[in-house]
Amino acid sequence: MKQGLFLLLIIILTGACTSKDKYTVSGHIEGAKDKVLYLQRMDLNETVTVDSFKIKNGDFEFKQERLAEPTFLILKLSTNNYITLLADTTETVIVNADAKNLETTYQLRNSIGSVYIQMFNKRIRKLNKELNTLVAKYKASSDKELKAELEAEYEQKLQAHKAFVGEFIMENPRSFAGYYALFQNLDDNSVVLDVYNKKDQVYFSTLATSLNLYFPESERASHLYNYVLGAKVQQQRQKFTNDLLASSASESGYVDIEAPNIQGDTIKLSSLEGKTIIVNFWASWDEKSVAANRHLKKMHTKYKSKGLEVYSISLDKSKVLWESAIKNEGYNWIDVSDLRYTNSFPAQLYNVKQLPANYIISPQGEIIGKNLFGNRLSDKLTDIL
Repeated sequence: MKQGLFLLLIIILTGACTSKDKYTVSGHIEGAKDKVLYLQRMDLNETVTVDSFKIKNGDFEFKQERLAEPTFLILKLSTNNYITLLADTTETVIVNADAKNLETTYQLRNSIGSVYIQMFNKRIRKLNKELNTLVAKYKASSDKELKAELEAEYEQKLQAHKAFVGEFIMENPRSFAGYYALFQNLDDNSVVLDVYNKKDQVYFSTLATSLNLYFPESERASHLYNYVLGAKVQQQRQKFTNDLLASSASESGYVDIEAPNIQGDTIKLSSLEGKTIIVNFWASWDEKSVAANRHLKKMHTKYKSKGLEVYSISLDKSKVLWESAIKNEGYNWIDVSDLRYTNSFPAQLYNVKQLPANYIISPQGEIIGKNLFGNRLSDKLTDIL
């Protein structure tokens, strides 16, 4: 009798231990009969399929080995029909959704990390919708005042989202959901938060320090920590280069620039070596620089046959607005941008303090003019060409 009770106790305890060594993702997907549901794990450099389940009556269950740390998972019916979860160690995540659109219909239980991810995805969808509407109105309008209002509203909405993410990170410094929010993009693939932006960098640094402290073995935490450290090192190097440029290159010689154009091709300033070059800093949101570009366009047309080239750097952060301005204004010169707004690396390299700004470089590689516009630019080009 005692031996039987002892064996029963061992079985119960063994079952309990086994349960605690697993995490579970289960639930019900309406309209998914005979469809295959995939459970995937999002590693740092790849997405790995963990398991699959053929759904019969809508119910499903995945049971896997205990997670070493909070981990990003994907429940997927197809390439464009999936949801992202953030499961922790031995959680039992319950998901109910409609197969027609998992992302907009799913409901969650028992996973606070997954709830946070759902929240951030809802907010970024809403933000993208609002910003896309503003961009469409901007492109359709020729009213300068209205365009200025739309630009201000665009910036206000973007800053409000940044503040929300920042507040979340400060209140939840151990959550990998903050990591997820830091790397969300807008529809045009531009970043929402920029690690090179001083204000944004505070959020990156806070989360990187905290995750590295609480999850020292985490590859993802280590990645974020090194990512922030690398950005700070690069900024220090930029400052050194800026100081060097301010002391010497403003008089003679120029520092090379390389950045991607609209098509994503990286183009170096030095590729124009041997020609007279106007290095032109502007932005689609800055009326003065757009107006200056219209005069520059005339000069480029007039003197291109005599060897004048324009290497233009936009301080935009929206690829859509940047591309739209190039198309609307008909620029046919080299135009590049790293889409870092006022944190543009080329602008920092050339110590640009305001827009518009330009440098004129001789075929011999000497800077022979700076911030010349209108008649002053025309007179200078007439003298040298």
